[in-house]
Amino acid sequence: MTEQVSKRGHWQVWVMIAMLSGVIIAGFLLFPSTEEQRNNLLSSLGTTNHGEFVLPLVSIEELELIDSEGNPWQFGKQKNKWRLIIAGGGECVEQCREMLYLTRQVHISLGKYSRRFERFYIALDDSLSDETAEYIKEGHPFLKTFQGSSQALEALLKTTNAPFTSGLGKAGTMRAYLVDQKGFVMMSYTLANKGSEMIEDIEHLMKYSPE
Repeated sequence: MTEQVSKRGHWQVWVMIAMLSGVIIAGFLLFPSTEEQRNNLLSSLGTTNHGEFVLPLVSIEELELIDSEGNPWQFGKQKNKWRLIIAGGGECVEQCREMLYLTRQVHISLGKYSRRFERFYIALDDSLSDETAEYIKEGHPFLKTFQGSSQALEALLKTTNAPFTSGLGKAGTMRAYLVDQKGFVMMSYTLANKGSEMIEDIEHLMKYSPE
């Protein structure tokens, strides 16, 4: 009897080890590192995404950014987080402020997922104006601000189906780009998207990605 209990106990331990290993392996397999894997992931999850799925695969890893203290931002030294990138001028007005407000509400509403998420505002080709800096300080205290090059951002996204073009008109539509933990641009959103739609997409993707 004792021997049977002992064998059963060993069997249960091995089952637990196998299950834990399976979860870890699945996490690595589910996390897309190529465009094909990313397509397969969203297909297998049966996602009905509301944003625009960005194709082809591009990474922000080499994007040169300067933080608010004048230091270069290096992707490889950052914590594993999902990021929502909004880019505009040193003066953020009208549509830019609408996008900041929309994405702030999204961030707040993410609840338990909010710690794995952060928002970036990139002031292109200029530093933040005093008015915009004060607006962000008062209304968006958790928004990280950077300086970057519009030319570099346009070059990064110009081959995708969601290009960024600084300026007005259809090509200059205000966009927010969702970036995964490995630096790949996953989704694109405009002001036509509702906050609830963005939340649903982001929560869905976070649910199936490792922390």
